[in-house]
Amino acid sequence: MGLDISLVRITAHEVDDNNFLLAEESPELFSLFQSYIRKKHFVFSDEEFDAEVYFYAELAYQRKGVIPTFYTDFTNDVCLTKQSQVAHMLTYIDAKHKTDFDTCFVKQFKEGQTVIIIGW
Repeated sequence: MGLDISLVRITAHEVDDNNFLLAEESPELFSLFQSYIRKKHFVFSDEEFDAEVYFYAELAYQRKGVIPTFYTDFTNDVCLTKQSQVAHMLTYIDAKHKTDFDTCFVKQFKEGQTVIIIGW
């Protein structure tokens, strides 16, 4: 799987069937967004269960454009919740993507309202 960086807004209701984070796997969100935790019902061929989730709306998305040290200095499957963390990410974006990342992620990030999801 490749790199995925998303800027999202945590929402009170489901926006898209695939736009959710499991609450138990996202403890960094609890202090800011605990009032947004909802139950989602999952049905698979071999099991059915409810889980606590955070729903979100995606505001920006990037699949590439980071320098190699990004993968050692950042953690896979984590959410960034602070403006300083997001601004620091800009130093890991390659020259070709830096302006777009600054415009679409750094300047659009609102601490306490939006989150950056990183995964690879």
